[in-house]
Amino acid sequence: MAHVEPLHTITRKVRKHIRTVLTSLPDGFYVRDQVLESERIAPVVIEGPSKSWLLLGYSEDIPSEAELQKLIQFNQEQQDDGGYPIKYLAITKNVDDLFSSSSEYEFLHHVSLKEFRKDGLELIIGKLTEVSDKQYEHVKYALIKEANIVSHCTTRAPINSRDTSAQLNKFFLNYDQEMATRLDMVEDTEGDDYGHEEFPVRLINGVAGSGKTLILINRAILYCKKYPNRQAVLLIHNKPVTEDIKYRIKNWIGMPENLTVQTFLSFAWRQKAYSENIRFFKAILTQKDIDPFKELLFIDSNPSYKALMISDDQIWSEIEYINDYLIKDLDTYLDYERHGRGFSLQKSQRYFVWELYELAVASMSSNNKGYLTSLYIRNLCLMENKNGLKKYDHILLDEAQFFTPSWLQLVRESLTSHGSIFMCADPNQGFLKSRLSWKSVGFNVRGRTRKLAYSYRTTYEILRAANQLLESLNEDSEDFVRPDFDNMERGDKPQVIYTDSASDEQKRFINELNTCIQVDKVPLNQIVVLCNEKVSPWFMKSAIEKEIGVNTVVNCNNKSEVENNIGTRIRVMSVNSCTGIEAGVVFVLGIGELLNKAKNIELEEEEQKQVQHESLRKLYVAMTRAGQKLVLFSTEKLPEEMDNLVNYHGHPA
Repeated sequence: MAHVEPLHTITRKVRKHIRTVLTSLPDGFYVRDQVLESERIAPVVIEGPSKSWLLLGYSEDIPSEAELQKLIQFNQEQQDDGGYPIKYLAITKNVDDLFSSSSEYEFLHHVSLKEFRKDGLELIIGKLTEVSDKQYEHVKYALIKEANIVSHCTTRAPINSRDTSAQLNKFFLNYDQEMATRLDMVEDTEGDDYGHEEFPVRLINGVAGSGKTLILINRAILYCKKYPNRQAVLLIHNKPVTEDIKYRIKNWIGMPENLTVQTFLSFAWRQKAYSENIRFFKAILTQKDIDPFKELLFIDSNPSYKALMISDDQIWSEIEYINDYLIKDLDTYLDYERHGRGFSLQKSQRYFVWELYELAVASMSSNNKGYLTSLYIRNLCLMENKNGLKKYDHILLDEAQFFTPSWLQLVRESLTSHGSIFMCADPNQGFLKSRLSWKSVGFNVRGRTRKLAYSYRTTYEILRAANQLLESLNEDSEDFVRPDFDNMERGDKPQVIYTDSASDEQKRFINELNTCIQVDKVPLNQIVVLCNEKVSPWFMKSAIEKEIGVNTVVNCNNKSEVENNIGTRIRVMSVNSCTGIEAGVVFVLGIGELLNKAKNIELEEEEQKQVQHESLRKLYVAMTRAGQKLVLFSTEKLPEEMDNLVNYHGHPA
């Protein structure tokens, strides 16, 4: 059966009749509305098999030449470029009317509604215009603009040096990605089908490399074009991806005036400024700033601390948890379901945690150094008067699986009365969400979710090895998206290089990087280096530039560097910052340290299991950043499930 959109551009009283005919078309047909009215050549675009096209519309009267001017100009351009005109079939109320200009424009045809209902299937197939590969690109570029992407926005292009002439730079989203972009963007001209919802939410669940970031960029651009008087904001989980997305949009079409792209934390910070009507205020506390507050809490003279038999890290994580989950008071906390926390707390212990929480809040509220991020976001969400928040008509969320309940609540509170939310997520990556469900935070995504199971970023070999890590966790979540491996691009297996020490690992990495640049001729901007905690991006940037030259690397964890240097250099960042990033070649360092976290003897069995799962998910995220080549460095043996899916070099320490 054909893929047919709702056809909101066709008047409602005849839509059902026309749609009945269109849905009877066989597989291989795609029937679309054109989203942007300003660029609309025809109400309905039919794409058939073998690169064939037909345009279709309905009107009470025969369309005038003036009404068809865009179509006439479009077909003139096709002919001027050596192609064929694309036929237009006008469905009209009366049977005897004819185009006044039909003798001049042979691509204009019409049929009565009665005749179309009877013979529409044969009419459509008979009037399809089959075109060449070259014209197909031209037609799709003109008619389905939301499917267009350019080469610097995707890793599908070869990673070695190549001809960058214009004809090689055309890429298109596949149909599922395109439909995800357009989801609910073509409105019913005779009524809002979603006016009954408190706030419309649409969710795209996709595997790594399925095009979620491209969809988000396309969606933001499309929305801002369609509604130039509405304000949209695209919120991202981390800073490196924010700058990467800004770079893509600016070098694609230029940043729309009604679009803001920023990290969620920057967004929340600005909302605090709006709500308090201030321009300058205290900074966000860094980890170094927080340590003195912890020292005040975690002392034996504090009876609440002394009574707790859990680690300092667990206590602090519980304080952050109370903020992130908007737990309002002690009674709520005592009864709160903490499923997925990794350690249990009896009610008697929760009393002591809450006393420490209140002490921490009081200490931080009175200090002059800055704000604890989770605390000021909690306060924004729980304040009674939210009229001071800046409101947006459309809020788009990237990597939404990492958003805490308080983040999502602030997003809700920042919508206008007619606003909507569009989210992209990879539940397979969700190592920070702790089994959170959308329903539990008030986001109704039931029946409003699209799944994307096909990865375009990476190769079969890379995704197969990465996905095996998740399979080994034996988790049965309804949100889990199983990749579609059929017809994936093939490539080399990931390389795993074992070394005896971290210093040997860095030396071997530099040798591999030099080969990649000097021998394989991979452009610098197609290389990403991911570091774990003990080898910082600052150190790694210095080590790389010492070997290959200055101004060749950007540290994506350094805010002052990342804003102006994305797009031309090697990108270096921590594993925790790499969600949403992609490159043709990816090096991952410090995997041994990541795997060792779960072996901490101070952790209880349940905690060790949770840490192990988080570590494997992080490794999955890191591996799936790669488009065509992946090199992993480790001092520890990788899970045995990967043995047949990677090529090993050396032996673990």
